Amino acid sequence: MSSGDNYSYEQSNQIQSRDSYSPFVEKQNSNYVNDLNNSVYQNTSLSLVQFDLGAIFNSNTVCDPNSMYLVLPITMCAACSSGAAIVTSAAPGGSNLCSMKTNYIHLIHSADIQLGNKTLESNQPYLNIVKHFKMISEMNLNDLATIGPTLGINKLDDVRSVRYFSQNTATNTNNGNGVCNNRPYGNGDHQAAIQASQNTNACNTAILGKINRFVDTSSNVNNYTSLVSATQLGNEFRPYYEFKSGYHYWYDFAVIRLGDIFESIQNLGLIQRMDASLRIYVNTGAINIAVGGTINNNTSQSYLLASGQSTFTNTCPLMVNYVADAAATVATLPTGTTNIVASLCISKPATTSFAGINLASGTGAHSLQNCRVYYSQCVIKPDLLLEYITNNKAKKVCYRTFITSFAPNIASGGTYSSIISAGITHPTSVLIVPFVASNTGTGLMNYAWTSPFDSAPATGHPVSITNLQVNVGGKNQLATTLSYGYDTFLSQVNNAEQLVTAESFGLTNGLFSQAWWESSKYYYVDCERSFSIDKTIPKNINVSFTNNSAVALDVLIFVQYSDEFTVDVSTGAITK
Repeated sequence: MSSGDNYSYEQSNQIQSRDSYSPFVEKQNSNYVNDLNNSVYQNTSLSLVQFDLGAIFNSNTVCDPNSMYLVLPITMCAACSSGAAIVTSAAPGGSNLCSMKTNYIHLIHSADIQLGNKTLESNQPYLNIVKHFKMISEMNLNDLATIGPTLGINKLDDVRSVRYFSQNTATNTNNGNGVCNNRPYGNGDHQAAIQASQNTNACNTAILGKINRFVDTSSNVNNYTSLVSATQLGNEFRPYYEFKSGYHYWYDFAVIRLGDIFESIQNLGLIQRMDASLRIYVNTGAINIAVGGTINNNTSQSYLLASGQSTFTNTCPLMVNYVADAAATVATLPTGTTNIVASLCISKPATTSFAGINLASGTGAHSLQNCRVYYSQCVIKPDLLLEYITNNKAKKVCYRTFITSFAPNIASGGTYSSIISAGITHPTSVLIVPFVASNTGTGLMNYAWTSPFDSAPATGHPVSITNLQVNVGGKNQLATTLSYGYDTFLSQVNNAEQLVTAESFGLTNGLFSQAWWESSKYYYVDCERSFSIDKTIPKNINVSFTNNSAVALDVLIFVQYSDEFTVDVSTGAITK
């Protein structure tokens, strides 16, 4: 029977009422809580941002945690150096020099939440990677077009533009060392001509969306600033770029849904007293890039991030884009440039001492000086509110959280087998993400996700692991030890993370394509399918695989597991 016929029939049976459009009498979405930092942030490495949400209480309203979101006032700053001093001259196209990696979630390294003095989700490193995978597995193309740009995802990064340079010294035509995907301009995701080698002049068009997010107030051919000034853009929370005395500034407002950080918040439901405290560690820092060759010439200019030239301790969410052109006369970098010093900070640039540049010496300032959590307060019809509170004095909330494990420097052809987690109750999945290893033989001077040239960790790397097996409590989760390919990925992910399976058209979600996955590897193994009694018994989890790549690998492994608590939606009291 046609599903459309079923829908029409069931819809016709619905009882209609003019009073049934909404259970709310009123809903206000503009409430917010400032952080506890008082505009003081570390900014030279991880920056701790803390919130006390205990003030979110009103006996006449309820809060909808699923509509809560975090806003971070991000300032990117860059300056060109002659090696000892700033080069103050302006250059056309300066607004293209820096951008952020896809998805604002990569600003977050780790986080924890307490509700009613009970810890619901604790700090685990590289939260951004596992949450990014979850988001792009659950989003669909409509989400991408509507909410995607607000969350920092205008599209997935192109993978045909990825280049790999194993040299760890400045070499002509390199747009960086290690794996690079930082060319915003070229011929899209394909080569220029039939006779060209595959992927010649391919570029990462996702970067363009991030560049175009900013209004260029220094050089705008549309004369936009005659209509709205930079100050007025800041008042409206519009991202914009400006150039001041040699300093490039990009002011952004990074929006991250709290439910994307904490699944416990996503599943909590309406609550009157939101007695929560948050600790969020933000990836901030600065880098010093050596510029070699003939600057502004894409057959000669090179970038190099050497060891010790970055203060990012974990993920670097900042991209420094390769802005050279075929015509070297187009001076995107000013004459005399030997270094690019850049930073990504909360509110204002941090003090730096790279190549004679102190980015804090500039006069740029973000219009928003604090991080905020926005929340809604809803007035429910009295009879429905009484019914809701009465029925939810001990509401059960189930959610998934995770633990992180790291397997560094797995040699080419080498095998890995280890107990990842001991005594985990109700594991739901294992996510394995391999990257080119951080040793001198691969060209990387640090972990891949710390590179400002690589789109990682918004993308994986085109590497390979085989003979994959995940064992939970002595039971193999894969029927055979697999040479894991896209067919296995489909059977694992489409049946676990997505709304409906790939076999059903019309309602499917997820942004992966086969070509994208084959160049950006995520290995996902579903561990959920088991008897109910098995989900109450703590189990050891063992992961084994072979590195089927020509280079050593650094591998991040995430074990997701289910947890639960009960909450009184009126008082916010938690039992866990």
